[in-house]
Order: sequence, then structure tokens, then C-alpha cells
Amino acid sequence: MSIGHLAGALTVARTELRRSWRKVTDRLSQLLGLGFGLFVFAAGAAVVSYLLVTTSPDLSDFAVSSGVRSAIVFQWFFVVAIITQRVVTVNPRPDAPDHLLTTVRPATAVTGLVLAETGRILAYAGLPLLVVTSALVYTTGSVATLPLVALALALLFVSGVTVAHVLGLTVKLAVARIPVLARNRTVLGTLAVVVLFGGYTVVQASGGGVSGLGLVPVGWVADLAALALPVTVSPGHAAGGLATTGLLIAGGLPLATRIATAFWFGDSVTPEIETQEATVERVGTDPLASGLGLLGRLPLGSGQSGRIARRTVLLARRAPAKLSYLLLPFIIAGSVVLQAVVGELTVPTAVFAPGLALALPWIAGAAFTLNPLGDEGSVLPLTLTSPVAGQTYIRGLVRPGITIGGLCLPVVPALALATGFRPSDAVLVTAVTAVGIPAAAMLATGIGMVFPRTDTVQVSRGREAIPPTASAMGLYSVAVGVVVGLPIAAGLEPTLVRTVASGLVGVLLAFPFAYVGGPLAGVADALGSLGGSIAGFDPAVVQWGGLVVPIAVGVLAGLLSARFAARYVERYTL
Repeated sequence: MSIGHLAGALTVARTELRRSWRKVTDRLSQLLGLGFGLFVFAAGAAVVSYLLVTTSPDLSDFAVSSGVRSAIVFQWFFVVAIITQRVVTVNPRPDAPDHLLTTVRPATAVTGLVLAETGRILAYAGLPLLVVTSALVYTTGSVATLPLVALALALLFVSGVTVAHVLGLTVKLAVARIPVLARNRTVLGTLAVVVLFGGYTVVQASGGGVSGLGLVPVGWVADLAALALPVTVSPGHAAGGLATTGLLIAGGLPLATRIATAFWFGDSVTPEIETQEATVERVGTDPLASGLGLLGRLPLGSGQSGRIARRTVLLARRAPAKLSYLLLPFIIAGSVVLQAVVGELTVPTAVFAPGLALALPWIAGAAFTLNPLGDEGSVLPLTLTSPVAGQTYIRGLVRPGITIGGLCLPVVPALALATGFRPSDAVLVTAVTAVGIPAAAMLATGIGMVFPRTDTVQVSRGREAIPPTASAMGLYSVAVGVVVGLPIAAGLEPTLVRTVASGLVGVLLAFPFAYVGGPLAGVADALGSLGGSIAGFDPAVVQWGGLVVPIAVGVLAGLLSARFAARYVERYTL
């Protein structure tokens, strides 16, 4: 690699990172999310560093074992999966490719993209890792640990990002050249995300199935990082880790460059496929049925509401960027929450069926009815001036979510029974889900009318969509949690719900009033007394009350929400 090539790659990376920073700081929600993530990492690093400095543990008995190496390999695979997804959906090519790719060589551009992704990773994890490493250096007095850890992390991240670019660009090239993949890219992409993150969550939460990964040489960089520490390490493994990650980088960058060159400068079948998908038969067939294909067989009813339902499915089918925008954060958040809650428990599968029971109603509403006006796009004026009644329009909007959610409903009891639930508990979870799907779909209509979004948002590079607003998604998520999550929790674990409710009322809500004191001290005392009363409730009362009340309120609120949405759309003016 020449000096000029490296300098050009660093310039590309610096430009990419600067544009990423501007995009984040332009939106308050993204800036707050970034700040929260950094706070979580920094807080964890601060706690670990404090314990290292104050306790000065004896590390002489510690050894870099196969388990440690397996954990490193497992996290490396996670980095590869995340960055591969980003390459496929967000960064398949650099910004302003027409200008950049006529200015620098493809190898320089690819190396710059790899360095930019590595920089984004370090923006989250760099400072916390530096703090913990500095605490280790202070505790052990081994100054050489700092450069060794930096080298090991650089090799680990750069090799993972390089492999991810090879995989991601290969996927993009295959979709660009193979018609079958181009036609089914949305379904295949969704399945790939579910398999990747679902598999990662299951294995990580169960704490098993990764012991053999210690044989993968990538994880041997743990020995390289610990060479200067007073622990037991294997110099042979350290050398193997250094050689393996170095070879992945040295061999992966040229391979990624060849694939990127073929993808960036070659022909694609995607425009032709998109044109075919947007074209329907005009003679002897129903245009909606022709556009829907196999999805046209869904039992969505007849009449005006049935045609509106089919049109809603067609709009969702032709907006894969929106579906990805809605689905991917939900999967990632579920993975993170599951890992945080379950940790190292040996039987974490008990949360899978309730998690699916919560996910189905959420998706049923979010995919079709959480942004009704925005989903209309440029034909919104035509929709508003059509003779279709508001109730008919809303009925057509909620049918796809209810139908598709109902078709997926049998998976809930099957998963519940497969993960050790009693038949009665499996029936309970399924029943709550069955009621929650239509309730969530109807709730989403009113929320989407109150918080609409009609302007496009760039959800990935070169791809725009009109997703629901953050306010709508936040309020809708809370509503689904109350209507579906609370009844499931109360039905399965009433004692736990009672304890949590008592703490929320008697401690969390009372704390601000107690802190202010004065005339508000009486409010704090009253809340504390109420929390104590909740703690004394009979578990049967909590169970049945937590089941019946949220569901009844959710159904009633859903009906009122759909009625409000129907009137709102009839009176809406541009």
C-alpha cells in the first residue's frame, strides 16, 4: 500500500465520518440516542475502571482460556453481522460516487469506507476501552499493555469490517445481477436479519454453543492484548491471532475492491425488475391482484374496504425501505433488551414466546396503519377527495395487519410450548395476542393521524421512505406495551408485576415530591402509602386485574381511535 493510496483512503474516511457526524447532529433524536449509547458504555467502563483501581486485583491466577477467546470470536462475528447489514442497506457505495470514483481508484475508496466504519465503531467503544485499558496499566504498571491492546483492537475491528465489506458487497452484486434475488430482496433481507439477530440473541442469552469458537484464530488476539499483563497467555496463540487478522485484512481489501468494482461499474437488473413490479396487466386481470402477486390471495375481504386493504398491502410491498426502517430497530432493541435482562441465565428461552406475542401486534399496526396520511404519498389529495367514507377507509387500513398477524398467530403457542410453557400459559399468551393484534392496529390509526409524517426521510443512502414519526412510534410502543405486555406479565408473573408496580408508585413517583419537601411532602407520603397498599394486593387480584383491565381499556381505546381517525380523515384539509 503506497503512501498516496493510504492518504487518499484517510481523506475518504475523514469525509465520510464528517458527513455522518453532521447527519447525527442535524436531528435531536439521533443526537440523544448517540449520547445515551455513549453514556451507557462510559458508565460501564467507569465502574470497571474504578473497581480495578480501588481493589488492585491479583491477576497472576488469571489465564487467557478458550472461553475468553470464544467470547472475542463471538463479538467479532457480531461486528461482521452488523457492518454487513450496514453495507447492504446504508453504505453500499460512498457519498457522491460519480465524483469520487472518477477521482480516486476503487481500492482507495474501499479502504476509505473500511476505515470510516472502523472509526464509527471506535466512536462508540474507543473511549470506554481506553479508560479500562488505562486502569489496567495503572493497576499493573505495565505500560506496554496500552499499545498492545490498541493493536489487538485495531486488528480485530478492521478485519471484521473488511470481511463485512466482502460479504455485503457480494450480496449487493448478487442482487444487482441475479433477477430472482432482485425480485425477492425484501423478503430475503428480512429473513436474513431475523436469522442473524435472532440466532445471535438466542446463543448469547443461553450462554452456550460458543465454546468451540476458541479454535478460531481471530479470537487469539486476546493473547496478543494480554502479552504484557501478569497473566497466563500463549505467545503462539498471540502470533497466530496477529497473522490471521493481518491476512484477513491484506486479502480482504483486494477482494472487496474487485467485488465493489464489479458492483459500482457494472450493469444491474434492479431497474428493470422495479419497472416490471410497477407495471400491471391492463387487459383481463385486476391491476391490484397483478401487482400483489401471491399476496393477492390474502383473505382481505371484498368491497371498497377490501380493495383499500389490498392497496395498503401493495404500498407496503413497494416500500421495502420503510419496512426495514420499522423492523430492524425493533429486532436490535429486542436483542439488546433480552441480553440486558437475561444475562447469563441458563434458561432464557422463557422470554421468547412473550416477546413474539408483543412483537406481532406491534408490527401489525406499525407496518400498515401508524402513518396513514404519509403512506398515501403524492396521491393524498386524490384519497381525500374520493367518495369513500372514512370508516370504510380505516377498515381497509386495519385489515392487512389483522389478517397477517392472525395468520402468524399459531406460531405463538407453538413457540410457547416448545420453550417449556404450560398449556394454560400458552393459551393465555395466545389469547392476549389475538386480542392485541386488532387493538394495536386500531390504536395505530388514531396515533398516526395525530402525529403524521408526509415528507420523505433518507433511511439509507440513496433510499427514501416516509416512516412514522418518532413521537408516533414512541406513543404507539407504550400503548402496545400496556395493552399486550402488561396482561401477559400479569397473567404469568402476578407477584413480579405487584412488586414492580409498588416500587414505581411508592418509590419512583414519590421520590420527586419527597425531594422537594415542604407542602409536597404529603403527596410523597400518600404515594408511599399507596405503594405499600399495592404491595399487599392478593396475587389473584393482580393477575385478573392486570389481565382484564388493560385488555378492556385497549379494545375500547382502539375502537375510539379508529372512530377518531375516520372522522379526522373526512375533515382533513391540505
